[in-house]
Amino acid sequence: MASHLLAMNIASAGPVIAVWLLRDPQQWEYGARLLRRSIAGLVAGSVLGGALLLLPYAGMHAALARFPLDAYVYAGVELLFSAAAMGAVLWLVRGRRPAGWLAIGLGAAGALNLLYHFPPLMAVLGELAVDSNWATAETIDRRTLLELWQRPEVLALWAHFVAASFAVAALAAVWPAAQPAPDDQGRQRRCVRRMGLVALAASVAQLPIGVALLATDGAPAREAMLGQHLPATLAFGASMLAGFALLQALASLAWGEGPRVLNRAGWLLVAVVTLMAATLRLSRDATNQGGDTASPPWKQRSSSPSEPQAAELIARRSRPRAPFATLPAGRREACSA
Repeated sequence: MASHLLAMNIASAGPVIAVWLLRDPQQWEYGARLLRRSIAGLVAGSVLGGALLLLPYAGMHAALARFPLDAYVYAGVELLFSAAAMGAVLWLVRGRRPAGWLAIGLGAAGALNLLYHFPPLMAVLGELAVDSNWATAETIDRRTLLELWQRPEVLALWAHFVAASFAVAALAAVWPAAQPAPDDQGRQRRCVRRMGLVALAASVAQLPIGVALLATDGAPAREAMLGQHLPATLAFGASMLAGFALLQALASLAWGEGPRVLNRAGWLLVAVVTLMAATLRLSRDATNQGGDTASPPWKQRSSSPSEPQAAELIARRSRPRAPFATLPAGRREACSA
């Protein structure tokens, strides 16, 4: 899951940062490298995401079955559109051409398309996989999906993914650190400082978003992270420690520290994403221990009567009836008349 998240983080925010760098001839190489990594991240993230959905997890399979077929067709079209937009930007800036307005627009469209459609969709799937009663509709059509996107837990996870994407993509533009030529050291230092500042701002924004995410999460998952489930608690605590160490490294980058700090920040970022993915998985597994035995509301409404109820109904229907003999005298005379 961590590899899938890192790949999609780069693909989702990378094109926006890439076209920003591609406008400056001095930073063109970093922008082109990030754009190529964004395309590779989109391909790798799509493959890994599909593999995760196909794992033998009954809750996820039940959640996927509630979406109509056209939802998956549209999802494939959206992925192809973003890939085509990124490829078009790469073609427009060939030969070290600075990014023009068309390239900037295509890069922004490709990134915003991913940031709008897929984080809330994955959040809804994750909630349904853990609790089938989270949504009452039997079929999650477009209108129902848009309503589910407005729930606080989905909005918090959505904002968390957007901020994480800009932090990951900013570091992906300059990490791993390479030894520059003597005349390129100043250019590399400027780019590293700028990307460090972007990653730092996105990571600082994660602090209130993380509090909102924890507050809107279900009580069982929150309790699992806060002490009720030891593996989830340990993963959550380790992710917090790694996160604060990452903030310190990013602040040093923004102040102009060199390649050694950049490499440390890159590995810390990978550790944070991995630990947060583990926390999410462990807390949901703890929530779902014992299986999700409750039937969804639509199944409860349409369920057939139990065996005792059915036997009682049959007995009632098979009893002989004597309509006139059982009526009071006055009502018998009225019926006879």
